[in-house]
Amino acid sequence: MNEATPTRRQGRPARISRQDVAEAALAIGLDTVTLAAVAERLGVDHSSLYRHILNRDDMVVAAVDHAVGSVVWAVPEEDWRTYLADVAHAAWDLYMRYPGLAEAIRRHSTTPMAIIVAFSRICRQLEAFGFTADDAVLIVDSIMDMTCDSAAGWLWVNQAGEENGTVGDSMRRSWQEAASAQHDLNRHATAMTKIISGDPEDWWRRKLEILLDGAAARTRRI
Repeated sequence: MNEATPTRRQGRPARISRQDVAEAALAIGLDTVTLAAVAERLGVDHSSLYRHILNRDDMVVAAVDHAVGSVVWAVPEEDWRTYLADVAHAAWDLYMRYPGLAEAIRRHSTTPMAIIVAFSRICRQLEAFGFTADDAVLIVDSIMDMTCDSAAGWLWVNQAGEENGTVGDSMRRSWQEAASAQHDLNRHATAMTKIISGDPEDWWRRKLEILLDGAAARTRRI
């Protein structure tokens, strides 16, 4: 009896994908994630990650791209202001869901495709409402910048600071000390102290309303 002809062994299928790497990075948190931590979470060797990413920066880009691409952005409303508010809230919720995402977007030198696609889609919707292309870009960029900076700022405020407190604790003390040292600073310093201690989303919403009021003033014809 002839022995069976041996068949060529196929390569082992990839155990992970670029999306798996991105999801693991987001689950860990982009503010603290490392390649080693992602590899451990996925149960693979550190070297296996390099089949899907170039380095840590590329991993962060993949994570940002996946996070933004997974958002179901606001459905167009009859009212442009409601539409923009819904878009802004979707962005804020995304940053709150994934710690470090806002800071990653703010500091990274490249812009993932998902952000570019979403930005263009929102601008086109504003144009459909009657805004010029230039105004649409200006308004969307202003709202997204403010939202990203606000989210990144609140993450920073809650990080560990001096004397077993947080950065926010140190900031509050500096405002309080300034108010005590110079009486004419008291009213504004007290207000800032309350803001630092308060609800970050409430303060962000108030900033958003100012930007939306500005958009309304710029385009009275709508």
